[in-house]
Amino acid sequence: MTLSTPISKTSFTGNGATTVFPVPFPFMREDDIKVLLRQDGAETPLLSGTHFNVTGAGSPSGGSLMLFEPPATGTTLVLYRAPAIVQEVDYVENAAFPAETHEAALDLLTMICQALDEKIGRAVLYPVSTPQEDIRDSSAFLGTCENARDAAQAAGIQASAAATEAETQAALAGNYAAQAKASVGGLRVSAGDTTPRNLSAKLAAGDGLAETLLFPGADEALRLSLALAENSGLELSDGLLRAKIAPGGGLFRTGPGLAADLGSGPDQLSTNAMLSLTLRPAMVAGRVINHALLGGM
Repeated sequence: MTLSTPISKTSFTGNGATTVFPVPFPFMREDDIKVLLRQDGAETPLLSGTHFNVTGAGSPSGGSLMLFEPPATGTTLVLYRAPAIVQEVDYVENAAFPAETHEAALDLLTMICQALDEKIGRAVLYPVSTPQEDIRDSSAFLGTCENARDAAQAAGIQASAAATEAETQAALAGNYAAQAKASVGGLRVSAGDTTPRNLSAKLAAGDGLAETLLFPGADEALRLSLALAENSGLELSDGLLRAKIAPGGGLFRTGPGLAADLGSGPDQLSTNAMLSLTLRPAMVAGRVINHALLGGM
């Protein structure tokens, strides 16, 4: 026969019903045909006489495969030719030289070459120009591949962890940016606060502070200012907290503080009292201002 095609392997998709499949390439013996089932990446070899029968050995057009059970839906049936690498033709000196016998031997050699070519086509090969000393045996090569795989997997895990950490940091940075943005232009509970009067509901001004709602609505803000009790003896003038002096009260304001009109008689103030009056209002005013600035109520 002639071999006009290099094909030595074919496959079919199982449907749970079909049991007969064509073998579209010639083969010399039934044992030359190997069969396996592939499912989810796993291969299961099938045995001749146990799982299937083959007919058509020696036919130029190929043959037929009959399975005892149909391949399940989703599986792949693979047929391939793998003849034994043998040479069984014996030429006797001065005997006849039959053409068919000689051609059959050549056909078998060609089939062996095609089977090897198909196998080599699935192998990982070094470039042709690779020096011999750089070519490693299969065990060393597979060890190198496994080490590279493990390193790649470890790097992938580290990259995934780094990406997760980066996402976390980016989210935190976004929150910080939103908080910073929200803090500009007034006091806010959060950057996404859209509830009207949310601030005034959560913040309360105590004694000594007054609360003023600015921009009522979603973009509200609060202004906290100093609130003086009636007859407190203090006044807020031009942004300054000062002692409030009643006319004719025996005290008058000077550059450094307060001075007392000592006068004379038992009802007038002493020098020590003047010094106390000069210092005490400034101290009280300082405590009130610090209390307001620190958010005390």
